[in-house]
Parts: sequence; C-alpha cells; structure tokens
Amino acid sequence: MFLQLSIPLACGVLYKYVPSALPSADVRKVIGSIVLNVFIPLLTFGALSQVHIGEHLWTVPIVSVSTVVLGLLLSWLTYGVLLRNRIPLPAAGAMILASTWCNAMYLGLPITTAVFGEGARHIPIEYDYLGMTPLLFSAGTLICVRYGTSGTHATFTDAVRQVITLPPMITIVVAMIINVLDVPIAPWITSSCMAAGKIVPQLMLFSIGLTLRMPDIQRLPVILPAVAIRTIIVPVIMWSATIWLIEDPMVESAAMLETAMPTMMLTMVFAEKYGLDTSALAQAILASTLVSLVTLPFLAGAL
Repeated sequence: MFLQLSIPLACGVLYKYVPSALPSADVRKVIGSIVLNVFIPLLTFGALSQVHIGEHLWTVPIVSVSTVVLGLLLSWLTYGVLLRNRIPLPAAGAMILASTWCNAMYLGLPITTAVFGEGARHIPIEYDYLGMTPLLFSAGTLICVRYGTSGTHATFTDAVRQVITLPPMITIVVAMIINVLDVPIAPWITSSCMAAGKIVPQLMLFSIGLTLRMPDIQRLPVILPAVAIRTIIVPVIMWSATIWLIEDPMVESAAMLETAMPTMMLTMVFAEKYGLDTSALAQAILASTLVSLVTLPFLAGAL
C-alpha cells in the first residue's frame, strides 16, 4: 500500500528534473490553491454530507487539539527554554511550528484512506479543519509574531476571519447542516464530489514530492528535536489518550495515525509572512517527511 502511495511522490521528485518543467515553487502554489479552494471543498461536502453523525465529530477534534497543545508545550520547553540562548529566535519559532502542526490533509488523507478505506476519509477533514487549522491561524500566528522579524502584527479578529472564510470551513458548515436536516441530495452531486475528491490524495503526494531534497547535515542538530517531537514523542504520548477518548476502533486507529503525520506544509506560509527561519522550517518538513516514511508504516502495522 505504501509502495503505491510512493508513485505520485516519486513523480513529484522527478518532475524537478524535467528540462521544460515550471519552477517547483510555482507548481506547488498552483496545486495548493486549486486543492484548497476547489477539490478539498468538494471532497468535504461529499464526505460530511453523507457521514453518520456520531461522537467522532467531537472526539477527533479533541485529539487534534490535544496533539497541538502537547507538541506546543514540548517544543516550547525545548526551543523556548532549553535552547533559548543557542539558536536565533526566528529559528526557534520555526521549530516550534514544525513540532506542533502536522500534515493531516496533504499526507494524512491519502495514507488514512489507503489504510482504512474510503469510509475513513472524513477523519483527516475533522482532524485538520475542526482542530489544527483554527489553532494554526490563532496560536500559530501569535508564535510567529513573537519569534518573527517582519514586525507584522495580527489580532484575534483577523485570525477568526481567516478561519471562517476558508472554503473548506464554509463547506463543513453547509455539509453538516444538510446532513443534520436530512436534506435530500441528488446522487449525481455526491458521486461527482467524491470523484473530484479522489484527485486530492494524488495531487497532495505529488506536491510533497516537489519539496523533497537532500537534507542539510549542518541543520540536523537544530531540527532533529522538532522531528522527534512531531513524528515519535507526541504520537507515543497520545496513543493511550486516543484509546481512552475514542470508542470506535476504526476512528481511533485513523486518529492515532493522524497524530504521527510529519510537519504541516502550510506552516511555511506563516513562516514567510512573519519572518521566521524558512530554511530551517523547510529542512524540518523534509526531515520529518522522510522519517515518517519509516514510522507511519510501522504504526499502521501496529494499529
């Protein structure tokens, strides 16, 4: 299964070496915009308008928020306290982001659906957009302002406005209203949404492949603690909490797998905007992704 997922990932890596190819950064921006504004909303509507309303709508976001809080605490103790005088503030802020927010959609969606089937496709959506993403736009912004060098300021109102205007968030609200009110939907609409949504995992993996490069060995002492927190320490601690909180075995296992995803790619947008060390963050994203290629199959086999 993981070998099948590696094909679009490898295509993204190889695309960079095509002579007539567009710059990888430009391609990632286009893919990111299309996925966020078109295909994820379609996938979200198709999944949540039909899913059975159950405890997963609150237990999965609680696991997500708990994972963020735990990662934030551990990374602050590491980079904000223990290593405070050894690395610059922009690098410390970048590593806090890298330790705290995971790639629940871009990598989590294709892996979760591949391991648990199409019936689990709503788990990454709930984990990301009902938990992590609002915290990224709020707490993540505060971290960026504290450690960044851009001098940009942001208010809580700005963060709320950004979150509620995200197309996936709007789609979640619409889909849940339709679901709760049991509004009939033409089968061709849901089937079209799900067909469009199946494009998302392949595009996401291809986009991740565009970012992969050889890691900078000199950066390893700085980024390794963040990689360990994100891919190993937090998932291990969250294991028992997830089992205690979620009763449904499939939802529990899918949420557990989400906690072990590598660093979220969206953090790079915040790092660039607020003047964090984008080079260090890019290396952390790369290193955590490479490490997850080992840890995720191991975890999937253990669940």
